[in-house]
Amino acid sequence: MEFRVLGALEVVHDTREITPSAAKVRGVLAMLVLRHNHIVSTREFVDELWGERPPPSAHSTLQTYIYKLRKTLGRDGREPLLTKPYGYLLQVDPGAVDLHDFERRVAEGRDALERGDAEGASRMLVRALDLWRGPALANLTPGELLSAQITRLEESRLRALDLRLEADLRLGRHRELISELKELIITHPLNEEFYAKLMTALHASGRRVEALEVFQGLRRQLVDQLGLEPSPELCRLQQRLLTADPYDPAEPPARLAAAPPAAVGELVVELPNRLDGERDGELDGELDGELDGEVPPAQLPPDIADFVGRTRALEWLAEVLERPAGSATAVRVACLTGMPGVGKTTLAVHAAHRARRHYPSGQLFARLTAPDGAPVDPGEVLGGFLRAAGVPAGRIPPDRDERAKLFRTWSAGRRVLVVLDDACGAEQVQPLLPGSAECVVLVTSRYGLHGFAGATVLELDPPDEAEGLELLALIIGQARVDDERKEAERVVRLCGGLPLALRCAGSRLAASQGLALRKYADRLDDPATRLDELRVSNLDVRAALAASYARLDDPERSLFRLLGLLRTPDVAPSHAAVLLGCESGRAARLLARLAEVSLLRVRPGDDGEVCYSLHELVRLYARECLDDELDAHPLTLEGLQR
Repeated sequence: MEFRVLGALEVVHDTREITPSAAKVRGVLAMLVLRHNHIVSTREFVDELWGERPPPSAHSTLQTYIYKLRKTLGRDGREPLLTKPYGYLLQVDPGAVDLHDFERRVAEGRDALERGDAEGASRMLVRALDLWRGPALANLTPGELLSAQITRLEESRLRALDLRLEADLRLGRHRELISELKELIITHPLNEEFYAKLMTALHASGRRVEALEVFQGLRRQLVDQLGLEPSPELCRLQQRLLTADPYDPAEPPARLAAAPPAAVGELVVELPNRLDGERDGELDGELDGELDGEVPPAQLPPDIADFVGRTRALEWLAEVLERPAGSATAVRVACLTGMPGVGKTTLAVHAAHRARRHYPSGQLFARLTAPDGAPVDPGEVLGGFLRAAGVPAGRIPPDRDERAKLFRTWSAGRRVLVVLDDACGAEQVQPLLPGSAECVVLVTSRYGLHGFAGATVLELDPPDEAEGLELLALIIGQARVDDERKEAERVVRLCGGLPLALRCAGSRLAASQGLALRKYADRLDDPATRLDELRVSNLDVRAALAASYARLDDPERSLFRLLGLLRTPDVAPSHAAVLLGCESGRAARLLARLAEVSLLRVRPGDDGEVCYSLHELVRLYARECLDDELDAHPLTLEGLQR
């Protein structure tokens, strides 16, 4: 019997998978496997499964789960799950757990690298990483204890990947590593080890200017997000590039210190502005002309190197962003909308970089949705804009409306580009509009800005298969796509062409160089685990869809879950009415709400009826939500009789 935790939790007996289907039973099994041959206390199980408020029946329910596991695991005549004082113990051969094999291979690879055997180290570390089938314990909803274990597993995976990259650099495989490292700094935007290796690979490939641009991109992110400077080791590497020190292939790549980069203090943009009209400690209410010594704010996130396609959308955006204001008196507002993961932010940032020369007074950027999904207060965003504009902190009013007036005053007569990412609605955007027709506001939102006066809206669809293949090739290398062209096309189709899904798939393939596209496509082909396979670090298709689902009311969620039962991407109000058992008008209103949050796409139907289409990954997520709801509230015979 084999136990696998490097991916979805799996139990395999005689080549047949016998993993429990119930979510909480899988959670109990995961704790036992991760602590195999050690006692897991009853208290730990209760804390993991129910948190701080366990039900009165927690212990008896746990015993039921243990009973089910014993039936599953006791198939070969032996009883591996033992009852111990105050807990339970899973007694297995360590070699039956894939984590044990992974740690053994990583240790062998590390030893080989320390001996100077880079070839042997790379080979062994590739074998170790090939054991990973996806994110650790991807088919669980972890509590506090399992979340810590998952974090530990993912960190061990990153350490193994870092060692493999170091071995490949020592072997002179610089050009082959560049595309993989570029993808890694996207999925791990603050991992300085990956940035150092990318800079080294670019320098060794004769691309010193690109290497320096990589450093500047990291520095902007660290300062903007954390108020930190890059580590001293990374700064020394930058200095070597600036002085054009030749790359020595015999020298092993320098490893960064484990300590975090030194803080440079609170993140406050101190620009040498002076405020005209400041008298006796008070603002005169007007900020005149170009300020002496002004440094224009440049807050756009770094553009990505592997942007592909979107030709028509870029032409549309260029028309909006680069067209002179002429005699217009209103600020231009353009909105990109579309389903989660379709690439709204990536396109907006790319288009903004292309147009930035038209906005010499500066470019401002803000994310309007917090990491927990809550809308960001426009007043906080205005405070950040004003600080970036050079307004001293003591002169920024506490009131949101007063901040909005001051921002409009500062921007009057200037050419400023404002990019607002992931807006939650028109009421959040309105206070952030600048005060000059020479300015443009570019908004991304999964909710659209329909009804926002003067806004033009472009709805994005997933790119076609050709663009999807091009993106995949940029991430994993053209050679791999050419070698398995049909399988690469299959991966693109199974991702539904969705850019976020393709980046997840490409990141997995880039991190596992020995993984055949056919094998990975076979994994994606399983609807039950496809979304598990489309999650890498902070790239997660399921999480992107969950953010839209969380904005729905209970009736809307009920309909959305039932859409997971459909076998066709098309749905009409009449179909939804049958699913819900309600009148067609009510079903139409609920469908319209799902379309508002970009979980459905509107299309013309027959006989003038509005119809909707459901992306395959959205349908799979809807089915997951339905299964979770049934697990949480299982139907009983008594309930059906009611």
